[in-house]
Amino acid sequence: MSFHQIFVEFLELPQMQRAFLIAVIAGPVAGLLGAFITSRRMSFFSDAIAHAAMTGVALGFTLRLADDTRGPAMQGTLVIFCVAIALVMAWLFERTTLHTDTVIAFSYAGSVALGVVLISRLRGYRVLEGALFGDILAASWADVWTITALAVVTLGFLFLNLRALTLMVVQEDLARLEGFRTRRLNYFFVVLVAVVVALLLRQLGALLISGLVVVPAASARVVAGTFRRMLLLSAVFGLTGAATGVFSSYHLDTPTGPTIVLADVALLTACLLFACVTRPRPPLARQTPGQSRGKDW
Repeated sequence: MSFHQIFVEFLELPQMQRAFLIAVIAGPVAGLLGAFITSRRMSFFSDAIAHAAMTGVALGFTLRLADDTRGPAMQGTLVIFCVAIALVMAWLFERTTLHTDTVIAFSYAGSVALGVVLISRLRGYRVLEGALFGDILAASWADVWTITALAVVTLGFLFLNLRALTLMVVQEDLARLEGFRTRRLNYFFVVLVAVVVALLLRQLGALLISGLVVVPAASARVVAGTFRRMLLLSAVFGLTGAATGVFSSYHLDTPTGPTIVLADVALLTACLLFACVTRPRPPLARQTPGQSRGKDW
């Protein structure tokens, strides 16, 4: 096969052009956002929002706010519902003594349960499969411009608040002592995550969005020595995984969204292997006679 057939031919198809543009725009932005999400141990938060979005889809159909999963009315419903769920969880993080993972767990379970009840009452609910698995190849040029605008807003928020968000990763009290309004920033951050998840739902689906956000950041965390380097590598890995996934899906004739996530997982596997090979193992402590070999529990 020629160079043109391997690297250029797939971009001659309009649907692949749009899919590739969305992937290379959303990939690095999601990876960069994921660096803050994973460092703050909120990986399950984005996953909970993604699955809660399924309830938003069912609610849109039940209340007859939208006729299909790809219309602007449904998109607006998803954004409003996801932001509402995110704000409720953020409020519970702040106002109750429950641990973060507990709040996320019952919010996740409750919203999904409500979604299942609503879906069971819908006729022709199979249209929800698109929201569950996504279809980036069905993206329109309006979707491309929407994701571009989302990327600009996300990057602007992260860079304008980079120092505050970085301090909050290290220690939130330290950020507060520096004069940053951490409470307000926390709410803005969870709203941003919710909007990103809601607007990417149609492209990747509820089952795969978390992979696009979390996996590139996890790869960067494995090989990066500093948080600054982790931010850079998260964006690079997000871009690499997204572009490779679209390219591979065309030549392997596989679903594009899942292939993108698999490409990200392959990068994570490579980073883990690289770290195992290059990082020296800590020396084993010498054991004195009679010392127990049992684990500390």
